Amino acid sequence: MARREKIDRVFQQRLDEFERRIFVLKIEYEKHFSGIEQIEPLRDRDELRRMLRELQQTPITNTAQKHKLRSLRARWNSMEMYWQRNLVMIERGTHPKMKFRARLAERRRGTPASPTARAERPQRLSAEEREDQAYQAVFDKYVETRERCGQTTDLAFDSVRDVLKKQVRTIKSRYRCKAVKFKITVEDGKAKVKAVPLR
Repeated sequence: MARREKIDRVFQQRLDEFERRIFVLKIEYEKHFSGIEQIEPLRDRDELRRMLRELQQTPITNTAQKHKLRSLRARWNSMEMYWQRNLVMIERGTHPKMKFRARLAERRRGTPASPTARAERPQRLSAEEREDQAYQAVFDKYVETRERCGQTTDLAFDSVRDVLKKQVRTIKSRYRCKAVKFKITVEDGKAKVKAVPLR
């Protein structure tokens, strides 16, 4: 008969608290990337880094708690890579949700455009922005589903967007449809993106 491992309830509470705070910090970063919150939540991020170090330095005898900590550490590392990638895109002015900042800075640096240019430019940018937002929504849902399935979330938005655009061109040419809709499904425990032609 296998011996039951003793659970450190205090350590378990610390693990649960760390998991809860990761979820809260993820929401705060999404607000920052969307422009709702202007200040990056660096203090909370530093506190969670310190909390993770303390958890890793704690002796653990329970196998389930060891596995839980490894899973949380992997999730944390994936989230940090995702946040850093988005922060770099914001700094470069290429983040889909933050392009209005780059355009604002460009207007401040540049000279006033002619009436014709002012009339044409917003329409072109608006179409581009709508397209980027649509691909960003698919990307965000895909990454979220991969995370729930335990798959890596270290994906580059630009690479995924390029693949989706290629699929759109192929499906429109093959089925002669006007639009393509993307659905996120889970098959055999893995997240997948399916393209559906709309007639």
